[in-house]
Amino acid sequence: MGLVRLGAPQLALSTTQQAQTASTDRAEWFAWEILRWDLLYRLKRWPDLLLQVRNVPPDAPDAVRDQALWRRAQALAALHRDAEAREPLARLLWQGGLDAAQAREARRLVIDTYFSQDRGDDAYLSILRYQQDFQPLSQAEIVNFVQGLAAHGKAAEAMAWLPQLRDGALDLFVRLSSGRVTPSMASEQARTALRIPGTAGYWAVLAQAAASLQDKAGHAEALENLLAGQNEDLPKVLRTSAEKLWQSYDAYALDLGNQHQLLLGDDASWLELAGRLAQDDPLAARALFAHLVRQSQEAALRTTAQTRLVASLMHAGLVHTVFRLFGDQPDLVFRLLDDAFWLDNTALRRDVISGLAAQAESRGEFEQAAEYLFQLQERRP
Repeated sequence: MGLVRLGAPQLALSTTQQAQTASTDRAEWFAWEILRWDLLYRLKRWPDLLLQVRNVPPDAPDAVRDQALWRRAQALAALHRDAEAREPLARLLWQGGLDAAQAREARRLVIDTYFSQDRGDDAYLSILRYQQDFQPLSQAEIVNFVQGLAAHGKAAEAMAWLPQLRDGALDLFVRLSSGRVTPSMASEQARTALRIPGTAGYWAVLAQAAASLQDKAGHAEALENLLAGQNEDLPKVLRTSAEKLWQSYDAYALDLGNQHQLLLGDDASWLELAGRLAQDDPLAARALFAHLVRQSQEAALRTTAQTRLVASLMHAGLVHTVFRLFGDQPDLVFRLLDDAFWLDNTALRRDVISGLAAQAESRGEFEQAAEYLFQLQERRP
């Protein structure tokens, strides 16, 4: 697994396949096969993993068969084939084919499949049994159970775990969702907490509070900032998506259109209003630009609105929001980097290019990533 530790799991998989093909010892062959499953699991290649574990040779030892069943269950759960996943999980738990750590994970996977199917009652009962069997719970387990219950209509039941929870944003989110604090109180506490760097989760609280208060401007603002600041460490229930922000922009834009008596389809008037608001109310302008990007029938107008939206977000420092809204169009951002504003803001410009390089690398576009990094070196002062 040395190549995996060096960050090259795909190379490790290729090496494993070659070594397995060359192996003449049956026990060694099975050891390579298990390693192949492990690497496919690490690479999250779920369909490939399902196909591989389905073809276990008839002479495989019981331990190998149990491992194949375990990887099958994990892949099915990852693909949200929830009922199918519970079948091998039940077999493994009943037959005792897992070690202690795997058995604990299997029980968590069962709970996750219930959440995935929006079966909050079943998930809650399974959590109570899990708590009885596996005390003390880890912080990661508490976070997973609390956010799952809160997201599936069981916020009141999630309250029991809050004293053990060390995530303040998730705690406040659950209290708001369960009605223990009012939207106004939650908003005030969240804005106070956001004065401390690294507390992006509180934007999710503000988004929830704004939705409760039907504050469309506040909702769009919160999602913009949440999309910019969220990462994989943030509990899933506190994260948002680009699509949710597009929808929030659209709802706010329609309100603005009604206020200014604009007709749907009169795109030039919507663009003119956005331009007038851009200086004094950039959030409102962005909502209108976003509406036109998604709804206008005129290609040239869509392009103009898109450019104005990207520029406004970048000027507001919401660089990662741009990445996530236009993740499939990195050149949109890159073209704007020759604007005088960015040439005068070297540090932020470098942050943008570094982000583009990281995105390209994550998509496997290594040549494009290298080109961005070359630009970074080329413009080093």
